[in-house]
Amino acid sequence: MSLQLVTSGADRLITVTGEIDMSNAHLIVELAELALRDRLTRLVLDLSGVTFFSAHGIAALLHVREAAVNRAIPLLLADPAPCVTCLAALAGVLSEFTLEAGQPQPLTARQQVREPVSLAPSTL
Repeated sequence: MSLQLVTSGADRLITVTGEIDMSNAHLIVELAELALRDRLTRLVLDLSGVTFFSAHGIAALLHVREAAVNRAIPLLLADPAPCVTCLAALAGVLSEFTLEAGQPQPLTARQQVREPVSLAPSTL
């Protein structure tokens, strides 16, 4: 995973690319908390380059959201990758976040989940 913090006036943009898992999700929280120390008009997480997203990523996003809410700073998710929106929808937390204006709305968890496949043991 790689992180990039860009300052534009009173806005902060954190771009996240690569895989988010248990070994690195905390880095998103740490960088966001650092950015939230300043007086911001908003914090934007660009998640368009995320290629793998685990439950640890969900926890990280929820921590960032809580930190932003505590400081009364809007948090926006910019163009989250399908793996992010799918897992967030399945976890029931996607509605907790605001998606960047102009981005397509993600499918609901029900629309994204396919019917389960029954794998019966084969007989020899």
